[in-house]
Amino acid sequence: MKENTTRKIRHGTHHIGNDHDGYMYSLNTSIGSTFNSHIHKCHEIIHIIRGSLIYTVEGREYRISEGDFVITSPDELHSFSFPSPCEYKREFLHIYPGFIEHVPGAVKMLESRKSGTFNHIPADKAKKYGLDKIFDTIRQHCKNVIPETDVIVFANTVIFIAQFHRILAEDAPEYAQIANKRSNLIYDYIDRHYMEDINTGSVANMMFMSPSNAERIFKRETGMSIKAYITFRRVSAAKHLMMEGQKAMSIYNRCGFRDYSTFYRSFVKYVGMKPDEFKHRHDNRNK
Repeated sequence: MKENTTRKIRHGTHHIGNDHDGYMYSLNTSIGSTFNSHIHKCHEIIHIIRGSLIYTVEGREYRISEGDFVITSPDELHSFSFPSPCEYKREFLHIYPGFIEHVPGAVKMLESRKSGTFNHIPADKAKKYGLDKIFDTIRQHCKNVIPETDVIVFANTVIFIAQFHRILAEDAPEYAQIANKRSNLIYDYIDRHYMEDINTGSVANMMFMSPSNAERIFKRETGMSIKAYITFRRVSAAKHLMMEGQKAMSIYNRCGFRDYSTFYRSFVKYVGMKPDEFKHRHDNRNK
């Protein structure tokens, strides 16, 4: 269901059809309505100015209210809904990969989260670290555009990313614990090799661990088995390709699945719908 949106401010350097470069800032007000699951080809930062909603990222629900921020990465499936009718005013910044690629530290910070975790920044933490003021600056320069606007947005985007990372490191003890755990090595290896013929044994071997030890560490620190995460990562990649217009039958093996039936069962398990249904919903939404 699409929103009846009144556009207040919109400015950026991103051009439709280019999934790599630029940014786009928007300030919108609408009557809150359900927005079906979707994936962006950019990092998205949303600042809720007015309204209360439920934001779901990769199956995890966050209750969002005024002053909160939500951040999602290109591979994170997300949706939102409203418990009751309300005016929904928000500003969001879309950051495409090329916009900050020349600042490797910022890229690393932005990609430091694991999918479906730490997407929500409560209003009190946002104020403590000045995230609201950073967006105030971006908003003013996108509303009153000057020759320096794009440079100012770039500088403030990098500052925002650095402050977001500080929140994770300083005000989210659970993140600091996860960031230093051996399971991260396993995560990183799977993220780089999920399209290959890997399994618990081969991953453990690359980590110089026994399969039982690697499985015990990974499950204890993440609550997920290595096999489950490999499947989850493959399904996430498939969703992304399907949202780019590709058919399930043509991409399942590129995502690491040996046969379509295994892909089909895994997709239904993790997404909650059949591959064709997922693609049909996404295609209709973009007509």
